[in-house]
Amino acid sequence: MPYIPGEKTPNLEDDRAVLDPAIASLVEAIGEVSARHGYEAAFAGELNYSLTRILQEIPRELIRRGQIKEELRYWIQPLMYGVLNDVALEHKRRVNVAYEAAQIVKSGDCYDTPYYTRLVEVVDDSGAVIGHQEIMLKRSEETLNVDVLDVQIRVTPSAESKAISVKQHREEVAEVVTGGG
Repeated sequence: MPYIPGEKTPNLEDDRAVLDPAIASLVEAIGEVSARHGYEAAFAGELNYSLTRILQEIPRELIRRGQIKEELRYWIQPLMYGVLNDVALEHKRRVNVAYEAAQIVKSGDCYDTPYYTRLVEVVDDSGAVIGHQEIMLKRSEETLNVDVLDVQIRVTPSAESKAISVKQHREEVAEVVTGGG
């Protein structure tokens, strides 16, 4: 999760309010240009181009603002690659893994390696499935051909957690993030 101050962040300017409109404009432009090509994956080329141009323009903008002195320095390159890698890995973890779990439930799993993951259902107090969790296992005959294990994780809010308000929770989190002030 990129740690960019937003409206929930106390005592800091809302960087997202500046960045989000520019991002929305870029996304709209990518959609507009990719629509001309007439196939679903056309946006990938425009996204690649946009990221390539952003990576080239950021050092130039930082020079204009006096934040760095040279456009091409060794440390700038791995820093930008690291950001791109982090974005890809986090997107994979937060979006794609959940989608893969839904597809495993729908169509079945295909992994039979010596170690693998299997899903378990996460249920609420009423027993309704609210999601899935991966469990890491060593291959065994009992789990080899099972997509969702016959085990459930029940999520039951404690009396204390029911009593705390969302506002109180945000204040407590903000205090931890800012160090109390």
